[in-house]
Amino acid sequence: MASTINTNVNSLNAQRNLGMSAGSLATSMQRLSSGLRVNSAKDDAAGLAIAERFLTQSKGLTVGARNSNDGISLAQTAEGALGKVGDMLQRMRELAVQSGNATNSKSDRASLQAEVKQLTDEIDRVAKQTGFNNQKILDGSFAGAVFQVGANAGDNITVGALTNSTAKGLADVSYAFSQAASDVNATAVSTLTAITEPTTLSISITGGSNVTLGEIKAASSGEERMGQIVEAINRKSADTGVTAFLSKNDSGTYRIDLMSSKLDSAGDATVITTVGFTVATTGLLGAALASNINATNTTTDALGIDTLTVDTQRNAWVALKKIDAAIDQVNSARANLGALQSRFESAVGNIEISVENIAASRGRIVDADFAKETANLSRTQILQQAGTAMVAQANPVSYTHLTLPTNREV
Repeated sequence: MASTINTNVNSLNAQRNLGMSAGSLATSMQRLSSGLRVNSAKDDAAGLAIAERFLTQSKGLTVGARNSNDGISLAQTAEGALGKVGDMLQRMRELAVQSGNATNSKSDRASLQAEVKQLTDEIDRVAKQTGFNNQKILDGSFAGAVFQVGANAGDNITVGALTNSTAKGLADVSYAFSQAASDVNATAVSTLTAITEPTTLSISITGGSNVTLGEIKAASSGEERMGQIVEAINRKSADTGVTAFLSKNDSGTYRIDLMSSKLDSAGDATVITTVGFTVATTGLLGAALASNINATNTTTDALGIDTLTVDTQRNAWVALKKIDAAIDQVNSARANLGALQSRFESAVGNIEISVENIAASRGRIVDADFAKETANLSRTQILQQAGTAMVAQANPVSYTHLTLPTNREV
């Protein structure tokens, strides 16, 4: 091996190894200080790309979970308001049932109607003022919403329109009624003899059967005969769906109201005809009960509870039908909101599991192994110390055997 001065190979070798150990030391210190194995793309280009995709999904899912919780909050707000609406409807139904009793006077029913009116107004106020984040949700204007519950486009839960729980939006009923003899003098009912032929008086249901009222005893007055007719009609209510109400006007005349809840297959009120009825015999003319709601005629009296009254027995009958329909509507809406909350909660649970697994997957790629890096740090620190010493030793090695001439020898 040649002896040279300009090129000290041993020193260069020591310097190269010292530089490598310095780089390894810097890497270990960076990983230990940051806790990450991948601090830049040069550490693991492919791993960094995969980890960033995982991070994107994790952050998106985390926001999706918050969105789901917002959906739960909206559903809870709506369901809570509907719960109070349901409570008020239950109270209104109690009042309607009470008003339907014959022992109530006109002033009694006026008092009952006063409370019904206040409850109706409160239901309307709750529906119109209940909102979530400045958006009304129970006044019929909430036409549906899409909740982003995932990290990617299309990961959503769609909610349909919420029920319209305003006074005009609650209840949609079908019934038929007749007031063919709204004002009848008792003296006009002149045939008071017994009706012995069971088929003399009957109620004919369109598309159905003909129900006879049976025999009726002799009466002593027109008032008694009208009472007998009302009793005979109501005795067959289970078969005909027709209910009769006898009321006395302030003028002393009487009125017989016929109300029918019989519906056809389409859900419309069935036309029902009274057969054999005359004013002289029954106080009620034979007439068809006209439907007040069908495919071509929908009146405000059949829609909503804003016109609901309990000031008469007839109106109490209508009120019960409307309130029952409104309660069903509210209960159905609450059930749907409850199911929606369960769905959101399931979505949140699934998201939390996904975030956990994605975070674990990303951690396996980018997180530093502290045991490994600590050992490497100790190793590189020793190498740094040894390398520095070797560089110092390598510098004079190349001329240790070289004897330079002295001035005397020259």
